[in-house]
Amino acid sequence: MPQARLSDLTAPVVRVVQLREFYVHDKERLHRAARARGFEPAPETERPNHDPEDLVGAVMHLADPLDPVPGAGTIAEESSAKWLRVDHGDEVIDWSSQTIKETFHSGARLRRGPDPVHTRETQWGTLPDFAQLFPLPDGGCDCNKVDCPDCESWTLTPRTADILYSALSMMADEAYDDVKNGDRPVTGKDDAWMFFDTLPRVTWQMPVQWRRLMARACDDLAGDLAAGREPRPRCRAEEVALFLALESEAQVHLEMTQDREDADHEALPEHRDDYTWDFCLDILFEDHDVMLLFDPRFDGVEDPGSELNRIQAMGDMRPQSWFENFGSQDPRDLDRGFRR
Repeated sequence: MPQARLSDLTAPVVRVVQLREFYVHDKERLHRAARARGFEPAPETERPNHDPEDLVGAVMHLADPLDPVPGAGTIAEESSAKWLRVDHGDEVIDWSSQTIKETFHSGARLRRGPDPVHTRETQWGTLPDFAQLFPLPDGGCDCNKVDCPDCESWTLTPRTADILYSALSMMADEAYDDVKNGDRPVTGKDDAWMFFDTLPRVTWQMPVQWRRLMARACDDLAGDLAAGREPRPRCRAEEVALFLALESEAQVHLEMTQDREDADHEALPEHRDDYTWDFCLDILFEDHDVMLLFDPRFDGVEDPGSELNRIQAMGDMRPQSWFENFGSQDPRDLDRGFRR
């Protein structure tokens, strides 16, 4: 229906940028074709109310340009998709009175996420200004006496936030790169994987859509830091991502920063709580049940029916449930999309 306006159409319209608009006139056929190419809808808890069948995901999966370009190698791929809605002021491009604009995250390899409230110019580009986002408390104490309440308190410092943001951003970038492997199972450490072979073995058979959600979980935590919020996990996937960052990736990035004598990082104020990864684990997590998933001795503990799980009341830790929001945390915006 090339002459129709958005308000004239009775079926969903999905916009994918590079700018192409698709009128979904046969939802069943769309889903069959997408599934035939390996598409798995997002978990129900990740689908917005207006798109319960994940039509946007199916269209984006089929519209993704996978064919190589002769004589050229791909160094980056980004796209976005949204459900056009009249009640949100949307319009198809041919009838739109407004210029169509789309913003993609910039410089993932430069450790940048969405523009935060406070930014600073560095040799790596415009980055969050963690000195402003996580200001150190006035005064303080360095007496280190056991009974001193000021010394016993802990703060997420600008330097800690900077390194943790760098680690989480790079983890997300590597996870999105791994998504290009599709539904191929992880078989252990090999050159095909940069991120997903570091996850518990129980996840190694998960489909590509699950992997995209896992990549976004890393981005979500990095986005918390860029907005000046402590990265407190809101679901099991974020717990796993943050555990990996604190257990190994953050220290790797700290050593890289020190090796290259990063003047921008060194310009951030120092504090006795800098790089206290163990305190981050203690304070940012509600519990540490996810740590058992990384230990082969506890294989099967993810099943809520297993004996240890029942005794410890761990709940469902199977990968299919990793994106269910914790009741103690506010859910994230279901329309936030994916960086890639």
